[in-house]
Amino acid sequence: MSLLSRRTFLSAATAAVLPALFGPGRVLGSAFGTRQIPPDLAVVRSANYYNATIRAIDELGGMRRFVSRGSRIGLLINSPFDKPGTYAKPQIALAVLTMCLNAGAKEVISLEDAPMSYWRRATLNKEQEGLVASIKPPGERTTIEVKGGSRLKEIDIVRDFLECDILINIPIFKDHDGVRLTGTLKNIMGVTSSSTNRFFHNVSLIPIEGYYNDPLHLSECIAEANLVRKPTLCIGDGTEIVATNGPSGPGRMVRPQVVIAGTDRVAMDSFGATLLDLRPEEIPTIRKASELGLGSMDLAQLQISRVDLQ
Repeated sequence: MSLLSRRTFLSAATAAVLPALFGPGRVLGSAFGTRQIPPDLAVVRSANYYNATIRAIDELGGMRRFVSRGSRIGLLINSPFDKPGTYAKPQIALAVLTMCLNAGAKEVISLEDAPMSYWRRATLNKEQEGLVASIKPPGERTTIEVKGGSRLKEIDIVRDFLECDILINIPIFKDHDGVRLTGTLKNIMGVTSSSTNRFFHNVSLIPIEGYYNDPLHLSECIAEANLVRKPTLCIGDGTEIVATNGPSGPGRMVRPQVVIAGTDRVAMDSFGATLLDLRPEEIPTIRKASELGLGSMDLAQLQISRVDLQ
């Protein structure tokens, strides 16, 4: 059985037994019986990152809940750095890519144009090499207004980020010397231009010594940039991450060994903060995004499915 057909079978088989797997997910009654409501977040612990990703997405209802046949998929993968614990594991991205194609995606675009050297950090078989080779690079950028932004009025951003049918955000949760946490919200900087990123970093209302001379400005620009589009799905790498000297590393490593999936980017980052022993309210980007109505940072009010996968 080929990789694709085998994965299709496994995904369908898993989806068939989801009601037994959701655990803390909610069940609603109706005239037609009961139906399972997926959890807000799925957290899967495993040393097999590929399988953990599949399980996390299946906990949310499976990739076909998010990807329709013939759709154009934009993958935003945190891939530029090369030190351990500084980039989203390619095994996670590869599982997402495979599931999207199994669900009938017509085209997959790497919005930050992850190079083949990134993908080959995972061990690829011949079929997987072909899947990765089929990924399209991003097209041109465009400048748009940021509606609702106070610090950020416009943004120069990859057009495919705005125009793809399905947007899947694949960050890594790690330390950041400036904003304290890199995660789902900050990953948007991977599709903005160098001039936009310079504005994020260099405008200083209160000069502070160091490269990140106005962390609050940077944090709030990141949050406001997320006003331009909501991701369809987020899958976060919390497997092996730098807890110091981020975002580029090297730094002290922590190994929660979890993959997190959800649709609420604020909730995703709030959970990611806990992997570094931080509280969501300590992170200015999370606070600002919550104020903008981009999601919930109150983890106590969320339904979280936790799975230990052998």
